[in-house]
Amino acid sequence: MSFRLTRQSKVLTPSEYKSIFNNGNMTRGKYWQVMAVKTEASKAKLGLAIAKKVQRLAVDRNRFKRIARETFRCQQDAFKNWEFVVMARQAKAADNATIAQDLTTLLHKIVAK
Repeated sequence: MSFRLTRQSKVLTPSEYKSIFNNGNMTRGKYWQVMAVKTEASKAKLGLAIAKKVQRLAVDRNRFKRIARETFRCQQDAFKNWEFVVMARQAKAADNATIAQDLTTLLHKIVAK
């Protein structure tokens, strides 16, 4: 299995985001809020919604996006048949490993439900 994050592994269209927001289960952590829905597709998908209201600086928003993509990319085999939308929450600054661990915990928690 390739660990590349291809176009087929991303939530791209507004209709896909809307269906996840309307039908998805939500869970919250210290740094992230994750909405997910189980689908018929055999490949996991990731969508990102990092608001300017939450992370003011573009550097911070991009950092959260990089962390989310990398965390998902390394573990996408464990999340087959799931589509996720990941949103950042307002929290105090932390290192990348702590932020990534929080996201990993949330993703596994949602899949286990």
